[in-house]
Amino acid sequence: MTSSGSGQDSREPSADAAAVVSDLLEESPPPGEFERLRELLLGEERRALDAARARIAELERTQDNLSQRLPGALEALADEASTTRVANALAAPVSQALGAAVQRNRQSLIDVLFPIIGPLIRKSIAEALRNLVADLNGAIESSFTLRGLKWRVEAWRAGVPYAQVVLKHRLAYAIDHVFLIERDSGLVLHHEAAPGLPELDKDAIAGMLTALGDFVGDSVGREGGGTLESVRVGEHLVWMLHGPRANLACFIRGVPPQALHGLLEQRLEEIHARLAAAADEDPRTPQNQTIWHEALQPPALIQEAGRSAESEQRKSPSRWPLLLIVLVLAALLFAFLLSRERWQARVDDLRGKLEAHPGFVLNGIEAKPWSRLVVHGLLDPDAAPLAPLLDASAFGGVEPKLDATGYLSTDDAVVERRAQRLLQPPAGVRIAVKDGALNLSGAAPQAWLDTATERAGWIAGVARVASTLTPEIDPVATARAELQRLVREFPSTQVGFLDDATPADDAANAVDTIAREARRAIELAKIGKVRVRLTCVGANTEVGSGQTNQRLRAARAQWLALALAARGVGGTDGGALATDGDAGLNRRVAYLRLTVEDTP
Repeated sequence: MTSSGSGQDSREPSADAAAVVSDLLEESPPPGEFERLRELLLGEERRALDAARARIAELERTQDNLSQRLPGALEALADEASTTRVANALAAPVSQALGAAVQRNRQSLIDVLFPIIGPLIRKSIAEALRNLVADLNGAIESSFTLRGLKWRVEAWRAGVPYAQVVLKHRLAYAIDHVFLIERDSGLVLHHEAAPGLPELDKDAIAGMLTALGDFVGDSVGREGGGTLESVRVGEHLVWMLHGPRANLACFIRGVPPQALHGLLEQRLEEIHARLAAAADEDPRTPQNQTIWHEALQPPALIQEAGRSAESEQRKSPSRWPLLLIVLVLAALLFAFLLSRERWQARVDDLRGKLEAHPGFVLNGIEAKPWSRLVVHGLLDPDAAPLAPLLDASAFGGVEPKLDATGYLSTDDAVVERRAQRLLQPPAGVRIAVKDGALNLSGAAPQAWLDTATERAGWIAGVARVASTLTPEIDPVATARAELQRLVREFPSTQVGFLDDATPADDAANAVDTIAREARRAIELAKIGKVRVRLTCVGANTEVGSGQTNQRLRAARAQWLALALAARGVGGTDGGALATDGDAGLNRRVAYLRLTVEDTP
């Protein structure tokens, strides 16, 4: 019961809520009523908002088309009468904008103005260069003419540069106006003009120059008391000369000489002397005007200035002392240069000889004219001496010094000297080196040949050895060998005897042969450097007593000795007996025995 009762209570509020919602839906107005209500409440604000949106859209459209409408607006302003007012209004902002642009980006302004300013500058420079070239052409052309030589002589006599003389003659000048101005009042006392010039407002010009001079004196030269000396007015150069009572103003075209300035000062002094002499007179009297006219005429001033310049040139001091000094200095300079040239020529000659010297590599020459000479290089010990090249007499007594480092040269001449030193060939051997080949020729002892052939290939710089050496015959050894042969052959040449000491019929021939061989033995002994002993030996048969045989042997030996002496062979020992070695001989003979003894 309880649970069912509670469920009924819960369903009752839900039914009430649904009923309320249904009532509200039935009472709400339709959608059109809401729009009418919104229009009544917000209509005015919506219309104002739409108008504002329309104005904003129009402004945006106008802003977007401003670049297209601006040229037309400016053209319309140019046709209106208010153009001046618009220009005045834009002047200040445009100038400020231009100034700011120049400060921010100056290069852009330069780029804009360059096409305009560039041609103007080039035209001005070209005109100036044409004038300069014309003057230079005139000066150069005159340098090679008689007039140019005359101008050079004039410059030398006057002691001024040649260019100044050329300018004086080439750059003509003219005096157009001369004003004599009273100092205090600034009025014109006298005026002179060149012929053919138009009239000027003399008083206005005089007043202007006076005012300008007073301004310069008061403002610029106030402390130093300076005055206006010259001023440039167009193409005119105005010289202002000041005096106590009057000033002189001269209008000049061209380049005037300094002599004209001095002449104007002189004229101003003469004018002041005249004014001082007639202090009570009016300076404008006809008499004074005549004097001023004669003194200030432009043609007369030009002529007088030319004569004054020539007079100054003639009065210039003599140039001979200066010329003499210049000549002496030139002579000293020439002597100095000649001395250095002679020194350099000798150094160059030495350099050439050293560079061509076999076995020496020149690294450099340290030379100070006539005081020091050092040669640096590489020198092979087997090279020819450098002393003949480094002769002090060739360098005015300066002793050349050699700073050389050793090295091994492969020059043929040096290799030849090296081979001479190492092999020490005898007199009959010739050594030559060509292209690294060592050539040996001649005759030499066999002992030297054996050692030289072995050592030649080891000499530095020798690439190959070519030898045509032949063994040398030793006269001493040959002579000794020949003596030994004679020692063996002498006993075989015998002189026969018939009986006792009676020689046989052919004994004379045998003695001649023995004498000839004996003389040869003596000559060979001299060549072989030995001493020989010739002994005549007699032999006999065994028939007879011993004393008889001994006597026969001695007699036969003595006979042979006498026979040899008769034929020019002396110094033989006679009477020697036959020895056991003579046993095989014919006993009835005599012969010559040769004994070789070494010299002590």
